[in-house]
Amino acid sequence: MEYFEELKSTKIFNSATEFECQAMMFCFKTRFKTFDKNQSIIKQGDKMEDIILILKGSGNVENVDSLGNISIVMQLKKGDVYGVESAYAGDEYYKDSVIATDKSLVLFMNKHRLINPCENRCKRHDLVIKNLMRLVAESNIKLLDKLNHISKKTTREKLLSYLSSVSEKSKSNYFEIPFNITELANYLSVDRSAMSFELSKMKKEGLIDYDKRQFHLFSNKLK
Repeated sequence: MEYFEELKSTKIFNSATEFECQAMMFCFKTRFKTFDKNQSIIKQGDKMEDIILILKGSGNVENVDSLGNISIVMQLKKGDVYGVESAYAGDEYYKDSVIATDKSLVLFMNKHRLINPCENRCKRHDLVIKNLMRLVAESNIKLLDKLNHISKKTTREKLLSYLSSVSEKSKSNYFEIPFNITELANYLSVDRSAMSFELSKMKKEGLIDYDKRQFHLFSNKLK
């Protein structure tokens, strides 16, 4: 079947055979769609019919408030899902938008068929749901990480919290962040100009060095 290798590389379908994947694609009323960079995969406020799985590429989950302020909730990478919690909560509309940050291949799975399986529900379906719950738990950990960063009082503290976290996960003081400057400001819920000014100050003080998305954190000077 088409895209079988992409499906097999995800945590949801990695133990399924090609025949099982094909059967589940029919059961879940799935559809595959490609998106260019900066194209909307999902639009905030649209009627929610599907849960999505990123098979290639990446995307940002964004929320726009009533004043037009954009906040990046989290980044979705290959193998990540979006919409599971909302589907189980019974939401009728998407609370956020998902914007492709690279050319991406996305699997759309009908939420009704996924969370309300038919009478022929098989063990494979149960395994998919179990794997989905595991991915939801991982997403919640990402949200807790973000909450930890944005709960800091100052822009500098938020930046250092985030950069230290990425450095720790990368196991290196040299690392690349998944956001550009505007996206990072939206993710940390700070003013872009104020954040750029703070980054420049931290660079002059020898705490960090950076070039676009590439960062070097001098952790010995943070103590």
